[in-house]
Amino acid sequence: MAVSTQQPQRQQDSGTRQPSSSRWRRFAGVAVCLFAFAAGCAWDKHLFTPPPAPPPPVDSLVLRGDKLEADNSVKQGTGAAELAGAQDIYRQGNFAGAEKFFHRIAENTKNSPQVAEEARYYEAECLRRQQKYPKAADTYNRMLNDFPSGAYRDQAVQHMFEIANYWLDDSRKAIVEEKEGKHWVVWPEWFHPVDPTKPLLDEEGRALEKLEQVRYNDMMGPLADKALFLTGSIKFHHNDYKDAEHAYSQLVEFHPNSPLAPQAIKLAIISKQLSTGGPDYDSRKLVEARRLVDSALRNYPELANKDADFLNRQLFSISMQQAAKDYDIARFYERIGKPCSAWFCYEIVRRRYPGTKYFDLATERMNALRSKVEKEKGKAPPNLPGNTSAPTTLPAAVDRLQQPAGASPRNLPPDILKGF
Repeated sequence: MAVSTQQPQRQQDSGTRQPSSSRWRRFAGVAVCLFAFAAGCAWDKHLFTPPPAPPPPVDSLVLRGDKLEADNSVKQGTGAAELAGAQDIYRQGNFAGAEKFFHRIAENTKNSPQVAEEARYYEAECLRRQQKYPKAADTYNRMLNDFPSGAYRDQAVQHMFEIANYWLDDSRKAIVEEKEGKHWVVWPEWFHPVDPTKPLLDEEGRALEKLEQVRYNDMMGPLADKALFLTGSIKFHHNDYKDAEHAYSQLVEFHPNSPLAPQAIKLAIISKQLSTGGPDYDSRKLVEARRLVDSALRNYPELANKDADFLNRQLFSISMQQAAKDYDIARFYERIGKPCSAWFCYEIVRRRYPGTKYFDLATERMNALRSKVEKEKGKAPPNLPGNTSAPTTLPAAVDRLQQPAGASPRNLPPDILKGF
């Protein structure tokens, strides 16, 4: 019986302690709330969702006839109304705040294409006004990909070109320092950790990327030729002659009336010769270079008059490279034991390239093969005539141009990358 009387007493004691701890917890919660209100905190219903765009201006006017009337076409809550409100923030100069609203409007798939395009364009404009050029250029390109024939295409292409041209300033500086020999080694500026106007890595590569996007989005526009010329010049400077000749050739083909076309055709001729890899490789680029020389003489009188010596030297350089290739073909047939085929190819060299060293080399080899050809054919080959006629298409300075590589300069002119 004594045990049964003590157990309820413990339960009663424990029950009296529980309300005390609960009371302290309630008091602490109320104190925290009072402290928050005392500190000036207020509940924000947009804590986890973006705030809505401000309302459009109430005094918007449109011109109807000969007078201004209130514009009542923009209804509150629509995409057009949100866009008008965001543009009002943009006009106030709050580019960081307007950027967020424009981005949200452009991402809303329920808005019309016209509203989405304009919002995306002004999002890029806000980034550009904040000098965040890398992100702005990417946003312009995104707008062009989503709306390739939109109303803001020309403006976006113009700003993309300006940004890319600005990024190439460091490349121009490095080229000038390299030509002047100011430093033993000129390191390109490719890392920009604190400059928001330039990409973090590979500034020159990003500039070339944007130039390619400029040309792709407006192939026949006023900036396409400039984008191609800058691309080709950068590639030429880095000895990437295949990409350089492609860019220059595209400029000459699609923009023949451009003021950059005469300079581009000269650099295209040089690049095509330097991109062949030698006489052991494909010689189609030499054929294309010869066609460009003919085109320069026919279609560009300023080149035919002022740079006639340059074009003649390029013709001779092309002829020497083609002669080397034809001579190597004849040597190949001689090595594999086909004297008649070799004799035929050597004769082609003699007829195509009189007055050159390859004429003399081919004649020497044909005389050495005479007995083998007679044995294979059963009769003696005809006697070889001498080189009695001098070539009429070669320049006067033939003796100093026997090496084809020396006829093509490998360095760009100092002002080739001047800003546009």
